[in-house]
Amino acid sequence: MLLGTAAWAEGPLERRTLVGRLASGRLADLNRIEAMRLRKLGEGDPERLAEALVPGSLRRLLEGGARALARAKQTLAYAEKWDRRGTLPESLAPSPESADLLPCLPRPAALHRADGTALDRFRVRGPGAELMELPRPGLAVLGLAGGGAAGFCLALEDGGSVLLGAWMVDAWPEGSLELRAGAARRSTPLGAWEGLELPTLRPGEVLLLPVPKLKPLQELLPGAEVLVGTAFETLILRAGPEGIHPTVH
Repeated sequence: MLLGTAAWAEGPLERRTLVGRLASGRLADLNRIEAMRLRKLGEGDPERLAEALVPGSLRRLLEGGARALARAKQTLAYAEKWDRRGTLPESLAPSPESADLLPCLPRPAALHRADGTALDRFRVRGPGAELMELPRPGLAVLGLAGGGAAGFCLALEDGGSVLLGAWMVDAWPEGSLELRAGAARRSTPLGAWEGLELPTLRPGEVLLLPVPKLKPLQELLPGAEVLVGTAFETLILRAGPEGIHPTVH
């Protein structure tokens, strides 16, 4: 299951909400889809009940613990069947071209490096962001109520805060972590973190895992495209207008 946060225009207003990625690539508005499902079941006040069961915020979902995460998985499976029938309305599942994907958790409850050092949780950025320093990509783990891990996302420490990928995957990802910039290619198997013991996490906390040992890039020219990828997501970033050099940040 892939969960994230997206925003799109609805007339003069913007909707920003929890989404799940469908096999077609569409973004399932899980809160609204749950409300629609409850309405079809004859539940009273389905919008209010949906907000309690599958809230329109990933942080609030994580605060709901394992039961809330399981409910979101059920809602996503319901949306997937609906989408395969070809009748899922655009209002409940916009195309990725009509929405902006944000960091999967735009405002963490806490944000830390693996050594416990706090980072600025109010300046988290996501897809399309400009890099302030040479990239050292890795993974972050997101905390769930009860102290466990809800899932993992792409992450790069940058400028005292962090860049997060658009998607949280709820199981340990397989394959490799790749870094690409021009002709430069770096790769490491995600098994490099196998056996890592995680501390007790607060719901909505983001903990950066130790950064894998990848050969560093020498520099990035102004506007250079940087891709950080795994099997579940490719995060596209860019160097700033002045470029980035090893000794200049």
